[in-house]
Amino acid sequence: MPLIEMIFGQGALSTEQKANLARKVTDLVVQEAKQPKEYTWVLIREEPLENFLLGGLTIQEVRAKMQQKK
Repeated sequence: MPLIEMIFGQGALSTEQKANLARKVTDLVVQEAKQPKEYTWVLIREEPLENFLLGGLTIQEVRAKMQQKK
């Protein structure tokens, strides 16, 4: 029973996008890992952006730093 978990920033995907993504990931697991579709779980979680940090910086800080480099 494969379980594929993906985490996105809150509001990054619409309900339709989540469904499309889950179908495509499921199809890929069925094709490549030869697992039954009926037992393939896809879990899409959403987290507030303040829960994402990169190199010790918040997403807001990372974005600001990237803007400075332009």
